[in-house]
Amino acid sequence: MHWIFVFLLSLSIVALLMPIFIRLMEKYKILDQSGGRKIHEGYTAHMGGIVIFVGFLASCCFSFFYIHYFVDAWKMVSLLVLIIIITIVGIRDDMNNLTPLTKLLFEIAIGIVLCVLGIRLESFYGFLGIYELPIWISYVLTVFFFIVVSNSYNLIDGIDGQAGLLAVATFGFLCLFLWKMIEDGAYGETEGLINPYFWLMIIGAMLGAIVGFLFYNWQKATIFMGDTGSLFIGFMIGIAIIVSMNLNGQYGGAIFDYPIQSKLAVMLGFFFLPLADTLRVFITRIRKGKSPLYPDKTHIHHFLLRIKGYSHAKCAIVLFLFQIFVSTLILALSLWLDDTWLALVIFLLWVIYVFALKLFVNKHIERTKK
Repeated sequence: MHWIFVFLLSLSIVALLMPIFIRLMEKYKILDQSGGRKIHEGYTAHMGGIVIFVGFLASCCFSFFYIHYFVDAWKMVSLLVLIIIITIVGIRDDMNNLTPLTKLLFEIAIGIVLCVLGIRLESFYGFLGIYELPIWISYVLTVFFFIVVSNSYNLIDGIDGQAGLLAVATFGFLCLFLWKMIEDGAYGETEGLINPYFWLMIIGAMLGAIVGFLFYNWQKATIFMGDTGSLFIGFMIGIAIIVSMNLNGQYGGAIFDYPIQSKLAVMLGFFFLPLADTLRVFITRIRKGKSPLYPDKTHIHHFLLRIKGYSHAKCAIVLFLFQIFVSTLILALSLWLDDTWLALVIFLLWVIYVFALKLFVNKHIERTKK
């Protein structure tokens, strides 16, 4: 259970360093001011993603002597360099806002390098009758996927504790999948960076760092993760999902000795809420003649805060439990349904989600008019 040690080490480092970091941010006035779309009050330290990254990186370094047996050392170092670069982009964005185009170009470049390192969607594993993908299609789809996941996670980071809890939900299910794969010995010889032992360590380190951060990000938060954290964590979620898809597609996974029939869709289900809400918001903005990147207060947490009067903590817990419910449902259905049918189920869940939220908002509007 080396991954549990990595989890605890990462958690401890973040929990110990975060108070020091908060005092430094306050001393040098590196604070996030309320106003505009920001719904917190006063000034709050931000860029907490730096400490999340430090906790993650330190625990990975300590576990190097174990994990280097499973992956190519140079590829592992190359991956860490890319993670450092995306974190630096986040820091730069927090210090002095980067343009959307600049961030997009960085994300595309990093996505291409990841593909070169072997972290890419290699096949559809029979979905829509498609198996191995041509290399250029593989690169395009992989880069697009990283951009979508990274930005979906960034957009869901709107209230205290929410982004952290949703990341825990996603990484938690991916961790369960990898742990079961290792326990069952359901994999063969792996090449490059696609190794369940290595990624169980990586995800364990991420989980520990995020849980440590949540102690300080819970309502009322004393620090925010900022774009530094949301870019880094969203980037890692995208990588972990791609790796899990490939491992599941190549070797298969099982839950309670029942093989998972779905190869791709089940992993997307573990990140359902950020993807579903981002797609809903983008479509709504486009229908109103606005840019999909136009900032507003139409995410699900905004509605729960305004209409239901939920606190940040209650809203974050409700959405966390919703994601856990959806992930559990999709995982259970994946034992019987292949990707085609499970993708249809996920689409139907999205339609239900959109119409239920619309009905909820419309009823509030009618009550307000009366």
